[in-house]
Amino acid sequence: MSPEDIEQEPSVPRADDGDMDADVAVEAAPSASTAEPDERYLRLAADFENFRRRKTQELANRSRYASEDAARALLPVLDNLRRAVAHAAEAGTEDFFVSGLELVVREFEAALEKLGVVPIDAVGQPFDPSLHEAISSVGGGDVDVDTVVDEVQRGYRLHDRVLRPALVRVAHPATTGRA
Repeated sequence: MSPEDIEQEPSVPRADDGDMDADVAVEAAPSASTAEPDERYLRLAADFENFRRRKTQELANRSRYASEDAARALLPVLDNLRRAVAHAAEAGTEDFFVSGLELVVREFEAALEKLGVVPIDAVGQPFDPSLHEAISSVGGGDVDVDTVVDEVQRGYRLHDRVLRPALVRVAHPATTGRA
């Protein structure tokens, strides 16, 4: 070969070669085998992000509702203190004793409120089965139907959860006698 032949025959393929265009086109188009791992990676990343969010929410709920069992155990004690106040007042017990019991009840309620426990308003409210547990019904009278007319046991919430539903009596429509 002469030096002129070497200069004329390129050792590197040129871009204008037909074969080169076909190779570039094959490399530029992603194959199905490379697209599948990318899609799996994106799904795995999304699943992990959802898992992380769910665990963060569970941790927040666990700390927010940590006092639920303790509060639930203390509610009967508060009920008994209220009964003691009512009984002492009815029995004509000394005023200082009754006022002392009332003070204990108020402090107990304040302590529960600091934990996020609040009473459910029941009397005069429309009956809500998620907040109230109806134990009986009474004749309507001048109260709207399905309205709570009496609270037998106070209900409580812990933040947005019902800790204990209120035991209530609900107004029902007055029955008319037929002849």
